[in-house]
Amino acid sequence: MKKRLPLTFFSFLLVACSAFSQSDMQDTAFYHASLDNAIGLYYKTIGENAHLYNGSEYMLDGAYEKDDTKNLYFLSIFLDRGSVFYDGAQYDNIPMSYDILHDDLITTRYNQIYRIRLNADKVERFIFAGHEFVHIADDSAHHLPFGTGYYEKLYDGKTRVLAKRKKILEQRYAGGAAISNYLENDHYYILKNDVYNPVSTKKSVLNLFKDHKKEMKKYFRKNKVKFSPRPEFGIVRAAAYYDQIKN
Repeated sequence: MKKRLPLTFFSFLLVACSAFSQSDMQDTAFYHASLDNAIGLYYKTIGENAHLYNGSEYMLDGAYEKDDTKNLYFLSIFLDRGSVFYDGAQYDNIPMSYDILHDDLITTRYNQIYRIRLNADKVERFIFAGHEFVHIADDSAHHLPFGTGYYEKLYDGKTRVLAKRKKILEQRYAGGAAISNYLENDHYYILKNDVYNPVSTKKSVLNLFKDHKKEMKKYFRKNKVKFSPRPEFGIVRAAAYYDQIKN
C-alpha cells in the first residue's frame, strides 16, 4: 500500500496548481507534468525533513579507485542521480550509489557529503544509470540463494529475469602490503512457476525450458544467441522467446 503524503502536501499542491485553468487540467499529459512538478517542488521545499534522510551512517572502510576491480560499487565509485521508491513514496533526482559487496543502497544527507545507508526494508525499488533494482524478500517458496536483497530486473514478462550483482573481495600480500581486488560475481535467475531458478549457461536455460527445448535450440541457432561472455543477454532473449511461444 502506498503511504499517504502528509496533509501539508495537499495544501501545497493546491497552491502549486492554482494557476492552471480547468481546461488545462483536462489535458492528461499536461496535468501529470504539472503534478510531477508540484511534487518535486514539495520535496525541494521540505528538504532535509524528507523521510528519506533518516538512514544510518555509511562508513567508508578504505580508499577506492575508479578501476572496477578496485572498488566495491556497481558501475562507478561516483554518485549518480536516480529515483528511489522508499517507504511508499517516490523520490527523484537523488544522488545514490550501490555497494554490491554489502548490498547497501547509499545516498547523502540533504545538501551534504555525509553518506547514509538506506533502510533496505523500506526500499521497494530504485533506478539509476539505466538500471532498475527491486528489493525482494526471500521466503520458503521462492528460495533465493542470496536471500533477501536487491536484484536487478532484466526482463519482466510472464517469466522474469533477475540479476544479483555481486563482488567478492580478493586479498593478497606483496612487499608486506595488502592488495585488494573486487571481482564481479554476478548471478542470474529466471522466475518460472513462482520459483527463482538459477541459470548461467545455455544448457541450464534449455533444461529450465525443456517443455519447448526443440524450439528454443532452433531459435538460438537461427539468431546466434550467445551466453558468453555476458550470460544475461542470452538469458533475457531466451526468456522473451519462451514467453512468445508459450502464448
